[in-house]
Amino acid sequence: MLRIKKTHLWTKNHDSPPKSKKRKIITGSLVSLATVLLVGASVIAFSPGVAANMADSVLRPTIGSKATVALEAFFFSISDFVKQITYQFGAKPNADIFTQTTTTAPAPQPAPIAGKVKAVVDTHVLNLTTIDFHPGAFAKLPGEGQWSLLQLPQFGLYQDMARTFVTPDPKRSYAITSVVKMNMQDLRLSAVAGTEQPGGPIGNGGTGVIPWSVQTSGKLVAAFNGGFQYKDGRFGMIVDQKTYVPLQLGLGTLIVHKDGKIGIETYNGNQADIADAVVVRQNGPSIVENGQVTDATAGGGMARWGLTVTNSMYTWRSGIGVTKDGNLLYAVGPSLNVDTLAAALQAAGAVNAIQLDINPYWVRFVTFQPKGTNTYTYQSLLKDMQNGGYSYLHGYNKDFFYLTMK
Repeated sequence: MLRIKKTHLWTKNHDSPPKSKKRKIITGSLVSLATVLLVGASVIAFSPGVAANMADSVLRPTIGSKATVALEAFFFSISDFVKQITYQFGAKPNADIFTQTTTTAPAPQPAPIAGKVKAVVDTHVLNLTTIDFHPGAFAKLPGEGQWSLLQLPQFGLYQDMARTFVTPDPKRSYAITSVVKMNMQDLRLSAVAGTEQPGGPIGNGGTGVIPWSVQTSGKLVAAFNGGFQYKDGRFGMIVDQKTYVPLQLGLGTLIVHKDGKIGIETYNGNQADIADAVVVRQNGPSIVENGQVTDATAGGGMARWGLTVTNSMYTWRSGIGVTKDGNLLYAVGPSLNVDTLAAALQAAGAVNAIQLDINPYWVRFVTFQPKGTNTYTYQSLLKDMQNGGYSYLHGYNKDFFYLTMK
């Protein structure tokens, strides 16, 4: 008896594979997609440096900036979705976010020092009133809104830097945002343009390093990240009368004047506003003006906020603000959009504020302590934050700010 082997003949009348094979193809595709999503989200969460450098060095030159931005936004959205699910099913936010070796509880006003009574009373004490701000339905975290002094040997008895944290997002208990307050009666803010950003692409690279004269002075206190790269907005920067990137009209602009006073305003082209400036830096629209969160936080995409992301994506963000008494605020935290970043700065007392750099690998705040001759130890503000101390002292490709004692 002749046996005939059954085969599938794909013709124009039978042009699709069997259902079982289709199911295998679909299942395989879904598994592959899930794997890509998991790997991508994991790289961003656990290897932010790898993700950041891959985006800048590999993806942008290959698929272009806009496609890279869209891909980053997608993976950050996946990461935030995973967090939401995790916390909905019982995970508890952990407020133990700070490095502890340089912090203490708020101290009482220091006793008068002979010959310096007026100086101590008038200029060397920060306003450490507890921040009464908690928009979420979830429980307030222990220590939330309560200021603690950062004690560095450079400060002596003075209250020159304090920190706290708030939770500005009513739906995200894990969006713990730390805030640092700096006494600008005693501190001076300066900036350094990076070797590559923001001016390198147009031939205006900077030194990328804190000046040696500052490092040897013993007055260096802290440093923190600057703004976006050139291609992510072309936001302006001027340091010591050198223009690294031309200023744009209508953008929030941080101005450090020659006398050390700091202002944040929307730049309208008035040269008198920057005539005596030693530092000018832009990074998108103002997010707080005259004590109010601006409508810029709720609208505008890449054209307004730079190619890095839109204003609505949840990721690590940082921002800088000025209080009514002229002191400086720096805010930073995970799972923030521009609106919640602005809310945190406003709650901490910012009269005016702008956003700075974003994403987990680029946000950095370090304090320095002198150690021997011309050397320092350095420590990040947060346990989960990149430590930029070495780069700021020896050379960095992006711009940053630093603080010294006056």
